[in-house]
Amino acid sequence: MDLLQLLKRCEAFVGLDDNELEKIADLPTWRKDIYSAGDFIFHEGAVSQDFYVLEEGEISLLVASRKRGTKELVQVAVDTVTRGDVFGWSSLVAPHSRNMSAVCVKRSTVVAVSGAELNELMDSNHSLGYEVMKSLVRVIARRLRDLQEELIGEEKLSPRKEIRPE
Repeated sequence: MDLLQLLKRCEAFVGLDDNELEKIADLPTWRKDIYSAGDFIFHEGAVSQDFYVLEEGEISLLVASRKRGTKELVQVAVDTVTRGDVFGWSSLVAPHSRNMSAVCVKRSTVVAVSGAELNELMDSNHSLGYEVMKSLVRVIARRLRDLQEELIGEEKLSPRKEIRPE
């Protein structure tokens, strides 16, 4: 697939015109990698250097959590990345440390670019940078909402009851 076409349908680049998308596509560090089911792309806590777009496949984002009542750590799936979705946004935001792990659910084709290089472009073109960051905030907010729903399930939190002394 043509990188420019992939970027056009990518959630992180909504609001950019063709000229701005071409500037992003022209960054020299873009590469394409293919992963098998079960392959980790990165691990939680690692230094975050690359920003990713999923071209084909499916990726699960995982966080380490303690199993209730034990000290055992387990990986908990908190989101699923599908075609056109981005991940690895921490490469664009200090302290550039992965806050999740990414593992392939099935064979996946991923395109990646240096986060530092994309940041340089966004710093030199504030309009482009603003649009990308605005889109990334929407992505992160959606993922936080999804995680919140996962943690509390379908139950609605009841409003606080006022407690009055008798």
